[in-house]
Amino acid sequence: MPTVALVLGSGGARGNAHIGVIQILEEQGFDIISVSGCSMGAVVGGMYAAGKLPAFTEWVSGLSRFDVFRLVDMSLLSMGAIRGEKAYAILEDFVGDQLIEDLPIPYTAVATDLVKQQEVWFQSGHIMDAIRASVAVPGMIMPVTEKGRFLVDGGLLNPVPIMPVVPDQADLIISVNLNTNVKNVRPGQKLLLNSAKYGDDSILSGVNASKSQRSHLQWNKMEMLNQCFETMQATMAKYKMAGYEPDIEINIDRNACNFFELYRAKEMIEIGRHAALEVLQGNKKLIKT
Repeated sequence: MPTVALVLGSGGARGNAHIGVIQILEEQGFDIISVSGCSMGAVVGGMYAAGKLPAFTEWVSGLSRFDVFRLVDMSLLSMGAIRGEKAYAILEDFVGDQLIEDLPIPYTAVATDLVKQQEVWFQSGHIMDAIRASVAVPGMIMPVTEKGRFLVDGGLLNPVPIMPVVPDQADLIISVNLNTNVKNVRPGQKLLLNSAKYGDDSILSGVNASKSQRSHLQWNKMEMLNQCFETMQATMAKYKMAGYEPDIEINIDRNACNFFELYRAKEMIEIGRHAALEVLQGNKKLIKT
């Protein structure tokens, strides 16, 4: 099977779909030789590169609404409504003090330096330092300030960071874009999954209940800020990917779940599996029979 350079896009809780994509690629025998990501893509990509994705998957799949609520540590500072320290502590328990340069496969986490107005690629140093910078959504999650840099979510400039993996000489560059207008799952739609291992599609009921079905007049300040950020990300993704097209693009609908709905991880993993299978089955040479 071909070697793959995997690119995992930003999109908050929708990023759990990346787990499902990785599961399918591994099940189909693809050899993932490098990974690049930003925001939640940097989290999942980092866990995969560090060999901790199964443990992370088990943890995130068990989160309830109340668990997510307890992870939200509000900040009184104006630079971010959420400090994120509780969540960071849990992620650090998974990866410890591992250095990116010591990982078994190349890993890049992409952040944005607001001072210089440019992308920052983390390809060395501690994994958690890279993840902290990459997930810092402006106005929502506290930014990282270090070495004269003011670092925030990489999705601000490059929501699907393909460029970092171009030199890796993989047979295929596969990207996962979480900011598209596709309907991955509809009520009653049968998923092409191993039902004995993953169950039927009943857990997907109500998956489309999202911000798109809620009146914009009901949005609070956080939701409005998030909507602005995601609108910008969708536009930036189109612009960036026009210059660096992947060989295979797996698309996840931006309305599949809301930004902070981490408790819907099981649903998003199934959506990721379904989306990956759908794309791969479009090319019979790429999938096992």
